[in-house]
Amino acid sequence: MPGSTNIPRSIKGYNTFINVTTPYLITGVPQKYLQFGWTAANLSFWQGQQTSWNLLYPSYLNKKGTYTTDIKNDLRNIIKSTIAYDKTNKLILKVKATAGLTSLNCSNFNIPEVYAEPATGAHPMTKTKIADKTIITEELVYPEIKPIGGGMLHIKAYCEKKQSGRPHKPEGYDELEYAIGVFYSTATGLPVSPDDARLTKDYSSKSNFKLLTSAITANLTAIAAGSATPLKEAVIFFRWAKSKHPTLDGPWSVAFTTPIL
Repeated sequence: MPGSTNIPRSIKGYNTFINVTTPYLITGVPQKYLQFGWTAANLSFWQGQQTSWNLLYPSYLNKKGTYTTDIKNDLRNIIKSTIAYDKTNKLILKVKATAGLTSLNCSNFNIPEVYAEPATGAHPMTKTKIADKTIITEELVYPEIKPIGGGMLHIKAYCEKKQSGRPHKPEGYDELEYAIGVFYSTATGLPVSPDDARLTKDYSSKSNFKLLTSAITANLTAIAAGSATPLKEAVIFFRWAKSKHPTLDGPWSVAFTTPIL
């Protein structure tokens, strides 16, 4: 990635970045932002950037309707302000310097894998010639989620973060499992785990499919008479799954948050 920041400069790249890192910061005990040495003010800024972004991004995607050059420029300004704030507060550098940095930390914040510390603290002296089929894989899902109107989301799931080539499942997996909930953009305390009771779990046999969200209404609270209805957004977790061997399913992703048109 060019430049001195790990924050993507492209609109598509930043959309994935801000919607992956923001919910991730409040996972864990203690929460990740505290582990990284961020302050509450740093977290609040990051969450504000995501909120501002997700209010504009649906209009940017609607090329035949609400899209304007001003909206595109506003999105680019959000990217610039995030980069400037990061450079001033050295947030990504603090993540890099975190003791016990994991591969998932690195992946979410676009940090080279070499910064991750081995889980055992030492490299194995020998290699096993035959793979142990009882070990759960570490294959992660890297989704591209695009709202396309009518409550529909177009989902393309990849095995690599760069999302190159055609969407596809890893070898040995026949399903993509997801846990999804729909909330108003004004909601707080959004799910940080795929096991949250507010989420609905389902499967797709395809890695490139359209997901209709209009029937997922359990978390949409009543709106006071005369009040404007807030925008809706989906919170989604993904993992690769094996229908015949569910104990060998892959690990869940972090939460992905996307607006709904």
